Amino acid sequence: IAQNYCTGSSIMPQKKNPDSLELIRATAAKIYADLISVLVMMKGLPLSYNRDMQFDKKPLFNSIKDTSYCLKILPGIFNTIKVNRQEIESALAKDDTIYAVDIADYLVSKGMPFHQGHNLVGRIISYAENKKKKLSELNINELTKFTKVFAEDVFKVFNAKRSVMLKKSMGSTNPLLVRQQIAKWEKKLKG
Repeated sequence: IAQNYCTGSSIMPQKKNPDSLELIRATAAKIYADLISVLVMMKGLPLSYNRDMQFDKKPLFNSIKDTSYCLKILPGIFNTIKVNRQEIESALAKDDTIYAVDIADYLVSKGMPFHQGHNLVGRIISYAENKKKKLSELNINELTKFTKVFAEDVFKVFNAKRSVMLKKSMGSTNPLLVRQQIAKWEKKLKG
């Protein structure tokens, strides 16, 4: 993120804090608070205008103003973001427990109920931690001690791109679905 959207750390001179994003996150809480204020105000009213409703304007206008400020700042932030792919790949390689759900999904694809697979993966993670191994370092013999459902193809789950592509629910990380959501919202915001 560009320096003009960050501030320096009070103790670590080399560190940049993404304050603009943190303030936007806090503003979202403020907007929700305004919504709750209006909802609670309106919940017990009969069907016509009541004096209570004179207090609905301030939260509404504050929310519009706050949302507008955030929307003015966000394009500048997004346009200056530089993604360090090597850093991301390095982080993914260090801790492969990020693939725990993928392993559970693998077990489901082989016929195991999700709850059972979820519990099993938790036990496998504990086992790997006790052995001081990463999940991807466990061999097929170790895995089949937990369930015979595992086969050599389980090791395909340790692939970030594959993991992303397999997610197919609305709002997921699948690039096709992300592009669809972007197109949908661009159309709505322009229209």
